[in-house]
Amino acid sequence: MTAASDVRADTKTQVPPLSALEWKVVSLAIREAGEMGCGAGKRSRLARLFGGVSGFRPKLPLADPRLETLRRFVCTLRDGAELSELKRRLIEFGFHPGQLSAVAMLAR
Repeated sequence: MTAASDVRADTKTQVPPLSALEWKVVSLAIREAGEMGCGAGKRSRLARLFGGVSGFRPKLPLADPRLETLRRFVCTLRDGAELSELKRRLIEFGFHPGQLSAVAMLAR
């Protein structure tokens, strides 16, 4: 007879956990998406003028391309846009598909 603990041990998948910094990036992206959206697209003259007067600045990209791609993945997911290109890039950067699924479940 198989014990419940034996079954759980056999069904565990070997998905590496995200680092604390990666979770911070996910949290930042979720917060940005909830506040004003993540897009840092081209700004109009009026938007630049408003930014100059009010001090509001668009979100700057992260310096690390791996973390910036993770941030854009979460933002794109929240916007409901196509994710296939970002998923491919994140896997190239070394993320496991299971990690991306966990991030996707949390970000929705």
